[in-house]
Amino acid sequence: MERRRFLALAGAAGLAAAGSAGPAAAAATYPFHDAGVTAEAHAKLGELAPYGVTAFAFTPSGGWVVVTQDGRYFARGIPDACFTELGALSKAGRRIHCLAFPPEGGDRWVITTDKGVSARGLPTACLDRIKSYYAAGQQVVDVAFPPAGGDRWVVTAANAFYAKGVDDECYQMMRNLTQGGRKLTRVAFPKAGGWVVVAQDEYFARNIPDACFTKMGTLAGGGWQVHSVAFAPGGGWVLSTRGKAPALPADKVRQVENAVGGATLWQRMNAYHTPGVTVAVVVGNKIAWSTGYGRLEAGGAAAAHPESAFQAASISKAVTALGVLRLAQTGGPALSADIRPHLGWTLPQRDCVTSTAAPTIDRLLAHRAGVVGRGSTSPAGACSGFASGGGGFAGYGPDAAVPTLLQVMNGEGNSPKIELTTAPGAEYHYSGAGFVLLQRMLEQRTGGTLADYMRTEVFAPLGMTTSSYALAPAFELAAGHTATGAVIPGKRNRYPESAAAGLYTNVLDLCRLVSWLNRAYTASADIAGPLSRASVRTLLSEGPQPGMGRGLFLAGAGTDGFSYSHDGSNYGFRSLFQGYPKLGAGFAVLANGSDAGLVTEIAAAIKKVYGWP
Repeated sequence: MERRRFLALAGAAGLAAAGSAGPAAAAATYPFHDAGVTAEAHAKLGELAPYGVTAFAFTPSGGWVVVTQDGRYFARGIPDACFTELGALSKAGRRIHCLAFPPEGGDRWVITTDKGVSARGLPTACLDRIKSYYAAGQQVVDVAFPPAGGDRWVVTAANAFYAKGVDDECYQMMRNLTQGGRKLTRVAFPKAGGWVVVAQDEYFARNIPDACFTKMGTLAGGGWQVHSVAFAPGGGWVLSTRGKAPALPADKVRQVENAVGGATLWQRMNAYHTPGVTVAVVVGNKIAWSTGYGRLEAGGAAAAHPESAFQAASISKAVTALGVLRLAQTGGPALSADIRPHLGWTLPQRDCVTSTAAPTIDRLLAHRAGVVGRGSTSPAGACSGFASGGGGFAGYGPDAAVPTLLQVMNGEGNSPKIELTTAPGAEYHYSGAGFVLLQRMLEQRTGGTLADYMRTEVFAPLGMTTSSYALAPAFELAAGHTATGAVIPGKRNRYPESAAAGLYTNVLDLCRLVSWLNRAYTASADIAGPLSRASVRTLLSEGPQPGMGRGLFLAGAGTDGFSYSHDGSNYGFRSLFQGYPKLGAGFAVLANGSDAGLVTEIAAAIKKVYGWP
């Protein structure tokens, strides 16, 4: 060890002499913080911090090494081969980006530089990934290993990162922090669990020592970038910087997160007892960013990713409307047609409904066909004075038999029979039952299920690969939660009333739909997709109900802020999406909680940050 100490000091002195006059080169003062480390490690940090610490790392057995940006270094208790290689690289003028030691210990280590990598004993896939980045012209700035060991690691390159076997939320946060134009710079894992992710001027941590997190805030508050984060096997830690945080454009992702309901998105999720949320935003008719927060299931390991599928609830109706217009466009019944001849079933009618007006497809899409929704059908024989709050379906839990669509229509499930309760065209009653009739028509006309029809005719052409009307699609699915944050029985209710409430989708697919609708609406001619420009114009133009297109709510007609939208509320799930054709913009929010206030607040934050009406 004395030999190693001598070589380290000699190396530092030699490099200083080759630079600009030794100690005088340390013109800057770079702060650092540590706790629970040896007196020697603390002292060496103090000596070398003024030169800008590039990397500080601990070995699993408690050794440590520190390197500065001008090539000075000192090590104690690291593998001999690693120390020798570090000296050779420094002597050759290589800029050291990081050193890391896999948790299995022994002669296992990696050093990344401005011109390549030196390593021993790494997982094969990890080393291959590092080499592939260098081969592609990207320097690797960080390598990190979770304490569980094995084939678990993170590799961060100049403009990319790759992770394997890490905590799912940690991985999600790496993605989130890079969505706002930031580059991932450091990832670190305490031995006892937890993690920290740094992306230039931003960072996020879980279950790290409170004092460490506080000092990260101190550095950031002083305008410094956190360049090195290291956790000792005994619980100590080191933070260091080698310069001020870069001046970067405003991060709209973080702006949205910090403007939700007068607090942060995380705080509002906690207040609403919602374990998981996903968000995607469209700018310039492209998905500008997409993020996930929290977990797919309370207490579970799987994080909520933008790719994760949630129940979209009544957004199902808006998407079904595309299928209805697709059918009309390809030889099916016109929107003006009476739906009754296309049902293969007789629509009952209350005695007091004497009007000869027809429940047309167009009126059903606008909730004005005289089919009153669930919860608004009392008294049973009335044609006016209905209770408020109708339109939805309760779904079927894990112990309930799921009825067929025809049984739902006949009132043999957990909802009243579907019937004509008011004069078609006369009144607006939000009606999931009306969309059940549209589903029946689609299935009767095509000879298949709504799920099959929408997959081939709508989802496939739009690249919506994680969207389905199936009762239990084979996607990664979020679990629904009660108002107290408990997982609902069976995790998800089933909805045979698929057109009204049964869509599973993710925020990426919804924003693909938003982007396409925006482009199709504003195009001068048809573009590739399920609907012609004329059909899209019909979809997004006011129909029989003021303020509604076909299955979509409209706002700001005739202005640049014109928009279409729909929200959703199933047992344990809430959702909202909105598009602005003339602005080329939009967003989608999906949550696995029971309070609509959260998705509304997130939507308001997005609109505020982007200046959308």
